[in-house]
Amino acid sequence: MTATPVSLSLVGLGNALGGPLFHRLLIVAALVVALAGLAAMGRPREWYRHLTDRLLGGVPWGTLIVMAILLAVYGGLQDGFGSAEPIVLPFRAWSYLDPAGMLVAGLAHSNTSHLLGNLLGTLLFGSLAEYLWGHHTTRRTTIRPLAAWTHPVVRAVVIFPVVAILGSIVGAAVALGPIIGFSMVVFAFAGFALVQAPILTVVVSVSQGVVRRLFDAFQTPEQIATSGTTYSTPWFASIAIQGHAVGLLVGVLVGLGYQRLTRRARPSAGRLWVGVLLFAVERSLWAVYWYRGNDSYVLYRAVGLGLVFLLATLVMYAVVADDTPLLAEFAVDNPTTFLTDLTTISNRQVGLLLLVVAGAILVGPAVATNATTAADGELPGEPIEVRDYEMTYGENVTNGQLNVIDIEGAGESTRLNTSGVIVRNTDRHIWSTAISTSALANDGTAEIRLGGLTWQETVTARHTGWRAVGGDTTYRVTLSHDNRTRPLYNAGVVEAEPIVAGQRVSLNATPTGFSVGVDDTFAEMPANNESTTLGRLTLRRQDSRLVAVNNRTQTAVRVANKVN
Repeated sequence: MTATPVSLSLVGLGNALGGPLFHRLLIVAALVVALAGLAAMGRPREWYRHLTDRLLGGVPWGTLIVMAILLAVYGGLQDGFGSAEPIVLPFRAWSYLDPAGMLVAGLAHSNTSHLLGNLLGTLLFGSLAEYLWGHHTTRRTTIRPLAAWTHPVVRAVVIFPVVAILGSIVGAAVALGPIIGFSMVVFAFAGFALVQAPILTVVVSVSQGVVRRLFDAFQTPEQIATSGTTYSTPWFASIAIQGHAVGLLVGVLVGLGYQRLTRRARPSAGRLWVGVLLFAVERSLWAVYWYRGNDSYVLYRAVGLGLVFLLATLVMYAVVADDTPLLAEFAVDNPTTFLTDLTTISNRQVGLLLLVVAGAILVGPAVATNATTAADGELPGEPIEVRDYEMTYGENVTNGQLNVIDIEGAGESTRLNTSGVIVRNTDRHIWSTAISTSALANDGTAEIRLGGLTWQETVTARHTGWRAVGGDTTYRVTLSHDNRTRPLYNAGVVEAEPIVAGQRVSLNATPTGFSVGVDDTFAEMPANNESTTLGRLTLRRQDSRLVAVNNRTQTAVRVANKVN
């Protein structure tokens, strides 16, 4: 039956209506209708007047400049917009002895998703903080020392971006571990806003999820998911909880100072407590965890939630406390000694002191850790060298970054083991498990990008292996660079469970490939669709399967499967 032009047109129309373009148009149309309805029922002119009263042209210029800087670092220094993953290792905050990493870490990101999350957080919380701070569009002064400080353009395009960038540098210096990302400053923006407008800050926090879903829907209108085996670390293991908490406290301290300097009205205790609590829980500040080595983590959920409630109470007390003495019944009107002077300490001073102490408790371990250098002992295997980097593979190797400070307590320890591709740079004080054994085994191949401020190189790690039926997996790990491949690890002999003709088949990973054996006699693994005879068995390779054939009965039994 021949298709008519009309039927072909209907098929084409059906395909178009079911395609991604139609879905994108649908979400855009829905968004336009929603915004039009909001504008019709709301008061857009009044909103615009509020924006232009506090922002130059109603635009958060400082926030947009900061976002442009983040994009420039990711696309320029990290080469993150190419087909490969961005360069990450040299741009983490490894140590105070590596100033380049400390300066860049707060502006760099580990992947595109990480960048998008912080760009969106910066857009929302940065804009809110910039709005609350204001550009002084109607409050300029001609007094020389203050003229620049109150100039709208200077406040918008100089002061705000500079403070944000300096905040990223300070954040990297006081964050625990080799952090990367702008999220500490994002949390500082949120802390500043919470002091001024707690409920609005919570609304903005929730709206980030809405905007992210909108972006995902436009980018991928339709997604087909299938079940399968994947490797992933726990969701909380990628969150820099300590850095986020420090950023929030710094923002609260800055907001508190700004509030008292400008004599702004303080929010009610209830609104502030609820706002901080909801924000902290929604932003997973309760996800306190520890790394136990070899892809093992422990989440202290109960402890974390308890700390979040204490955090909300602490911030509420520090912000709403007044100047009345803490112990009014013991206060002395005219203190003449140190002890009597202590009786005049006000609630406001105690609240500020508690915030500073809480921040110091969080920052102290980070300063001690960042002041150290990575371990420079012997690495396993025969490392390859790429400029000043060393790369190798090892299993159950002492972690050369955490082990620098040997601490034990509460059942946990910094003396931990790690397994995977290890990267070390003693000049930059870098020691990292670039990819774990489990992740490499799952993916088969991984590209590890090395570099500095002016150069970059890529090393490819490969994991190949054979899994014995009813037994373990033997595998090889190699590293390839500059058209040269070096074997670094061979897992050893494994034995298949099936017994064929009274014999069992063994498999072994060697520096040059794989071998198969029967009764301690080994031969090279046959190529695809070829076979080899050992004892009473013929071992035949069929694509990714290895079959043992009884030479007398011609009974065939699968004894191994190729992985990766």
